[in-house]
Amino acid sequence: MRKNRKYSQEECLTYLEGYLSSSLNQGRFERENGLTKNSIRRWLRIFGLEDKPSPVMNKKLNQTEQELHDRIYELEKKIKSLETELKRSNMARDAYDCMIDLAEKKYNIPVRKNSGAK
Repeated sequence: MRKNRKYSQEECLTYLEGYLSSSLNQGRFERENGLTKNSIRRWLRIFGLEDKPSPVMNKKLNQTEQELHDRIYELEKKIKSLETELKRSNMARDAYDCMIDLAEKKYNIPVRKNSGAK
């Protein structure tokens, strides 16, 4: 069990420098160095320092501009494909409606179901 201990300003800054230069997160760095929980966070706030960016942010920032352009191109291509597919399905629907209309006229029978009938 760790005891609460008063650290000098130099010790705090040394720990902060070690934390900021390491790849460990706050909790793990504190455990490995025998510090109390949230010591790093408190010292960062006291000394007005910025914390390391989170790994999620790094992943998003590492995307290159070329990757983004490629993704946009792929999405535009997919949109065109879906629009073409929609046009074809609308044309097929119109053709089926026309065939049903012709069949109803020629054979004088109702092909479409009445919405009120059960």
